[in-house]
Amino acid sequence: MSRSAWEGAVDEERPSQAPGTTGEETPDWWPYAAEFPQWHVWRGVCGLVYARRPRTSPPVVVRGEDAVDLRDQIRRAESRLP
Repeated sequence: MSRSAWEGAVDEERPSQAPGTTGEETPDWWPYAAEFPQWHVWRGVCGLVYARRPRTSPPVVVRGEDAVDLRDQIRRAESRLP
């Protein structure tokens, strides 16, 4: 696959954003934004919810079945951070 074809494929896979959104906005299904402001959350295609903490090494990513489960997973991950 040529580089331009690959870039086009990647562009097609990116979720579209509504006009005027920044991508950093908190989703309405995530009520714990104030408790975990340093975490980026998103909903996967299979219904699971995910969170990652930017600028960690190694990268920290957790997943859960719903917002409450994700909150619990984030708490566990934070207890293991240095």
